[in-house]
Amino acid sequence: MPVTYCEVLQPKPTCLLPVAPSMWAGLGPAVTLALVVVVVAWATELKPTAPPIFTGRPFVVAWDVPTQDCGPRHKVPLDPKDMKAFDVQASPNEGFVNQNITIFYHDRLGMYPHFDSMGRSVHGGVPQNGSLWVHLKMLKGHVEHYIRTQEPAGLAVIDWEDWRPVWVRNWRDKDVYRQLSRQLVASRHPDWPPDRVIKQAQYEFEFAARQFMLETLRFVKAFRPRHLWGFYLFPDCYNHDYVKNEKTYTGRCPDVEVSRNDQLAWLWAESTALFPSVYLEEKLASSTHGRNFVSFRVQEALRVAHTHHSSHALPVYVFTRPTYSHGLTGLSEMDLISTIGESAALGAAGVILWGDARYTMETCQHLKDYLTQLLVPYVVNVSWAAQYCSWAQCHGHGRCVRRDPSANTFLHLSASSFRLVPSHDPDEPQLRPEGELSRADRNYLQTHFRCQCYLGWGGEQCQWDRRRAAGGASVAWAGSHLTGLLAVSALALTWTL
Repeated sequence: MPVTYCEVLQPKPTCLLPVAPSMWAGLGPAVTLALVVVVVAWATELKPTAPPIFTGRPFVVAWDVPTQDCGPRHKVPLDPKDMKAFDVQASPNEGFVNQNITIFYHDRLGMYPHFDSMGRSVHGGVPQNGSLWVHLKMLKGHVEHYIRTQEPAGLAVIDWEDWRPVWVRNWRDKDVYRQLSRQLVASRHPDWPPDRVIKQAQYEFEFAARQFMLETLRFVKAFRPRHLWGFYLFPDCYNHDYVKNEKTYTGRCPDVEVSRNDQLAWLWAESTALFPSVYLEEKLASSTHGRNFVSFRVQEALRVAHTHHSSHALPVYVFTRPTYSHGLTGLSEMDLISTIGESAALGAAGVILWGDARYTMETCQHLKDYLTQLLVPYVVNVSWAAQYCSWAQCHGHGRCVRRDPSANTFLHLSASSFRLVPSHDPDEPQLRPEGELSRADRNYLQTHFRCQCYLGWGGEQCQWDRRRAAGGASVAWAGSHLTGLLAVSALALTWTL
């Protein structure tokens, strides 16, 4: 019988997504060319990435929803043991400082040039009309206010959404940035033809946008080097065509947008983490379109993370919401799998559950029930499944990544091996897993997932400590782990006796 996630979460007659373990056929006696196997293993090995922060778990789930008033103001306190299921708790509200997750909105970091909601120019409006020097002078005070100490390490997200650094992406309401850029050039060169004005305007805008973003990153990284820094919604995938093409929607990122993301190589090179977004509209609720929308956005972020650094991959933290966009309806079980579960299986470092709503007594109660009944059990399940996979597959020195990004395979605890039971320890989450991985579970993980090692570790199962001296150790590693390499390398050349 196939094992499904929801049997572990809460037994019910029907379940949504099968996660059936499958057995590997045993390998017959063979003599393998060790050198070829080692070369294949190295060729297919993923670039290492930064080790996990916060709790040291391979997949973290952070809570960054402004629910701090539910208890004192609305008399509906969220269960503290429920909240312990999250590796990090924070609030995006301005009054909260020195948190493990800090979001710098455009009015909290320097002098970001933009137009406000009334169409008024702020700090010059466009980046080439702003003062980078004054902006950089103000950064220190703003960063010190929100991140007051060097330790501990945390996530720092710059949320600048008013304009985009690639000229052509400033469409619709963002076209005002192109309009003003053209006006500035035309005012200096009234005799220039329109095509020359546009070309110069694009150059000036993109150059200044690049300088604002790069110099900001360089300053804040030097000032708070222990934090992982990046821009919210970078990279984006622009795969929203489900609005117009629902019947033919695939979720894939348009090729032109992938190419434009590669134009931002300068940004990826300076970032130390990526923060894509997968907020689901209710139109996508409990649908294949919803999962495809999320999957391709996360895959594009992971592609960027692996492409633009020669020796390592950037960690990817996916912004999602516990509710659908523009409302307070909690995500369905299927959509928790499509967002949190999909991100974990693809190899993201974690998800950040974000919200901006002002909660009332009624909505606080609804959220409290949703946390207890659905969200927390799922978070506990997928977090521990990722941890068990790391231990079993990667010696605890890496995270598990789906071998086939499009496969219907997830990091969920098998119902035949685990059950979620109440925890009576006040320092632990409401639920904890009880059980251990079976042989079938291990085979399932080995078949469908591979390891992405943390920096300092290597090998198919992250068993090689690269921090040790090179030389004899590497030879010993190759010999002692040959059996493991054989088990995972389908491309090995063999001579059957």
